[in-house]
Amino acid sequence: MVAKQQEVVDRLRSLDRSTRLKAVREIKNQIIGNKSKKLSYIKLEAVPRVVELLQENADAFLLVQSAATVGSFAYGLEDGFRAVVASGGVQHLLHAVSSQDNTVVEAALRALKLIWQSSGATAPHQLDGLNLERLVSLLSASNSRTSEIATQVLAQYCQCADMEVLARLAQDPNVASALMQLLLSQNGGQEAAVTALSRLTSSSISMAAQCTAHPHWQHSLLSLLKHSKPAARLAACVCLRNICLTPDMQDKVGATTVETVHRAMLPVLLKLLHTPAVLDTAPQVLTDLLQQSPAMQKAANDSDAVSSLTTLLHHEQTWLNRPCFKEGVLRALAILCKNHGDARMNFMERASIGQVRAAACACIQSLSGSMKCLRHIPMAELMPPMLRLLLQPEPELQHSALKALSNLVLDTASAKDSVAQSAGLSAMVQMLALPDDERRCSAMWALANLIHAASPAVCNAVMAALSWNQILPLLQDTNSCVQDKSFMFMRNLAAGRSAAECVKQWSRGSAVPALVARMQNLPLPQHILVHILYCLSNFASTGSEEDRDAIASAAGECIKAHLHHEGVEVRTAALWVILNLTDGADDDAPDRAMKRIQQFQSLGTEERLRDMLQDMSLDVQER
Repeated sequence: MVAKQQEVVDRLRSLDRSTRLKAVREIKNQIIGNKSKKLSYIKLEAVPRVVELLQENADAFLLVQSAATVGSFAYGLEDGFRAVVASGGVQHLLHAVSSQDNTVVEAALRALKLIWQSSGATAPHQLDGLNLERLVSLLSASNSRTSEIATQVLAQYCQCADMEVLARLAQDPNVASALMQLLLSQNGGQEAAVTALSRLTSSSISMAAQCTAHPHWQHSLLSLLKHSKPAARLAACVCLRNICLTPDMQDKVGATTVETVHRAMLPVLLKLLHTPAVLDTAPQVLTDLLQQSPAMQKAANDSDAVSSLTTLLHHEQTWLNRPCFKEGVLRALAILCKNHGDARMNFMERASIGQVRAAACACIQSLSGSMKCLRHIPMAELMPPMLRLLLQPEPELQHSALKALSNLVLDTASAKDSVAQSAGLSAMVQMLALPDDERRCSAMWALANLIHAASPAVCNAVMAALSWNQILPLLQDTNSCVQDKSFMFMRNLAAGRSAAECVKQWSRGSAVPALVARMQNLPLPQHILVHILYCLSNFASTGSEEDRDAIASAAGECIKAHLHHEGVEVRTAALWVILNLTDGADDDAPDRAMKRIQQFQSLGTEERLRDMLQDMSLDVQER
């Protein structure tokens, strides 16, 4: 198969034009929808050879086939995207857009669209002045199909371009004019045009202001609120929001016009909150609309928006449980209830406080997943009410609080101290005995994160609340999540400088034997095995010579066997155990370290270590 593919790639450089054409068509037909063949041809360096064909002053048919093949390589495969970019494919496609042949132009545009749809296209090739001017001119092309594809390319480019690039695009007055004109079309360019405008008006106030210069801006955008596709309706709402937020907007078009636009947007946005495809953006647009217009707050309350939003807080559909979505719904409810007594009463009648708290926990969980956001969370104010939620009777509320606390305590010392000094710690431990697997797993996860890089005081508080006899059965729990987090707990607990001795006393010397016994009870899931090996590595690093001797004696052969494991993480962890067991830095007992070295040598470990110098993993080679 590879030899056959190599032959096809070699034919791309044939002196015969028909041979090159046949080869590029063959590659195109093979790689469409087939990632394995794409990878195979990428390894054979087919991409740069196909890109070379775009540089030729060839006939239109060869250029069309080459452009289509380049686009196919990039679409749906990050390796393909990188290969196309590295070969200069984007630049040559942009050059092809300036062709005098319309079929070549359309093929190049389609390829660019595929490239900028790729997952790796987070920082696409920047459009220079000439290419940008050409692309903008094609928005108004006499050929409707060319105009439609050019608009789709620009929309896709706007989706992955950064704010600086978008601001530069917005400076071209022809862009707003062409896109607004396309809104009146009845082809696919209409949806693409409003998508591009939504991004451009979000990045530039001047672009939003330019849109109002078009005589039919209001009619065009309001008509799109009835578009069949939710994404187009949302994009129209975003454009209208941005336009209405421009300075002096009411002075330019009148307060009545702005209110008319707002009233048209409101029912559309409320319906979009029930549409999975646009959940990440719709709540924020609704919140912005309500925030800027007291009249809209009243209109929303009159249309029973509070009831609709409250229902979304505890809906059972999985796609409605995303934290970012619930955060947006909560913000909208907060605005509606702030100055309207009827809305507050409506909300209290329809939503239990537990549901509101659970939704708030989901928001905290979402925010605390980012270290940047975590630094701005006021822990002193947040932790006491969060910990009190663990004492509430509602299972859903407890579970939501556990997941949020798990994020909060991972890397924040003040949050760790708050938990260790509260009744919430005891509540977490008690949840480990519940029949509810989800809460048990979340409780164990929160405890494991709590002792991660924690102070001795926090670790001691946890060991005082959670006995060895309670953790031991969890290491063999039938639920894989509970078992995994229990071993993570042990790994983190043994990671401190003097932790080995503390854990030894806590477990009455049973921790290491229990871990060794579990490791020898094969087969084990890889992630469990990694936890056990790093736990033993931590004991070997900070424990006594007796501890090291015990690990080497009981588990030496098993550890050596894991040097052959197919998983890179397992091999790396096993090397760390051996490294810490054979470390001779302890001048008080060099003979004992040497004895352990000899023990591993007798198992054939030294030969295996030499082989591992050629391991595919750099981490393994370094160890």
